[in-house]
Parts: sequence; C-alpha cells; structure tokens
Amino acid sequence: MAVSLQQICGNVRIRTGNPIPQKPSLQQVFLAVISCAQSIYNRAENSGQNWLTEEIVLQVTSNTQDFLITNVSPFAKPLQVLSYWPQNPSLPQRYIDFVMLADLQYDWGLPVNIASFMFTDGSPNTAQRMGFYYKNNGELWVRVLPMPNLSGTYQITFSSGAWADDAAITDSPILTQFHELIEVWAAQSVLPHCEWSGDAKENRERRKEYAQALKNDQARVEPEFEHYVSNLISEHLTSRQSSLDGYDSQNWWS
Repeated sequence: MAVSLQQICGNVRIRTGNPIPQKPSLQQVFLAVISCAQSIYNRAENSGQNWLTEEIVLQVTSNTQDFLITNVSPFAKPLQVLSYWPQNPSLPQRYIDFVMLADLQYDWGLPVNIASFMFTDGSPNTAQRMGFYYKNNGELWVRVLPMPNLSGTYQITFSSGAWADDAAITDSPILTQFHELIEVWAAQSVLPHCEWSGDAKENRERRKEYAQALKNDQARVEPEFEHYVSNLISEHLTSRQSSLDGYDSQNWWS
C-alpha cells in the first residue's frame, strides 16, 4: 500500500527523535512535508518527463482570435497542441506550434486573418500557432494565429504541476518509493523547531546530532532519486513539420 502524507508526517517526527508535542507543531510538520513532496514533482517535471498531465479540448469560433481556457486547475505549462476533428477520426492529427504570446508574430509575415484555404488539411482546423498568456486577473487565455475563419477544435495537453495545492492528508505523493527522501528533507526543515526537553543547551546539541544524521541519510537517498529520474529521459523532438506550407518550426517551446 502506498505511503500517505499522514504516515510521512509521523515518520518525520521519528527521524527527529520524537520531540515533545507541538515542538514542532503538526502544522509545521505538514507544511514541510507538503513542500518537500511538491519538490519531488518539480524535479521530476524539470527532467523533461511529463509526470502529471491533463488534456482539454479547445473550441474556437470564427472571427475571434483570443479564447479563454476554463476548467483547468492547475495549469503548469502546455506540452502539446493537436488538431482534432471528431467528425472524421481517420484524418491524421496535426501538431500546432505553441509559444509565449510575445513570440506569436515572430517570422510570421502574413495577415492575421489570412483566408482559411491557405492552411487547410481537410478539416476546419486552420491554426498554425497558438500563444498562451495570463491576464492580470489570473485567467488563462490563448491567441490563435491565423484568426479562425471557421469553427474548429484542438486538443491541448498540459502539465498540472501544483499538486500540493489540492493534496489531502491521506494522499500519496508521486514515486512513493522515494518517500524517504521527502521525510529527510522535511525533517531537516523542521529541525530548528524541535525540542526534546526544557534544557536549551541540550536541545541545541541534539539538533546538531540529528542534522548530521539527516545529512548522511540525504547523501544516501537523494542520488538514487536523481538516477531514477535521469534514466527515464530519452531524446525528444526539437524540430517538427507543423503546417502544410513547408513551414518548419525550430524549438518553439520545451
């Protein structure tokens, strides 16, 4: 059975020698555990592997260029955009380049509302690029280039890396075989708040001892996690043919 955050919190207290109650407080221990669990996700995501992904269908309408993306929480970063035409599933899906909004017009050189027949693969999906951006109110929007002349649909795959925001005490973190690393990191984080007696000098000495022990544990466990993640990395596409007019995109977003 996968280890839960609640079990990890209990193990953190064990790793710090079972300090007296509320030294550290339960809130401090849980905050440290949830922060360290999120760090596991962040390191895994930054390895180039997509550990947490979700997919939505974006519906675009004619004569509109900007579309609000809803029902996505949390949205970390886009990973893939594909044309999608459910009326004809035999039609091959096409990659759509996606960039930050500031790069959307780079090397475009065509009208924003260029006619749809210029970019057609037999479906109403004529987008060549999409630029993702946030507004000041936190809403996520996407701008489609060229402006759609027809209604179409696209599949957007994105990573949802903010796992800690909605985590419950009974949830299990990703890669549960490395829960020991979360425990070590969290124990290091709460160690300054630990007390085992009313003697300040004794508490200082015990913190030094546990700090060294936790450092040794980290040196043993952390490389195993790093090797596990790095061994799953394989070569990725850095150039792809995205449109039918010979336009070759190079490293738009990674």
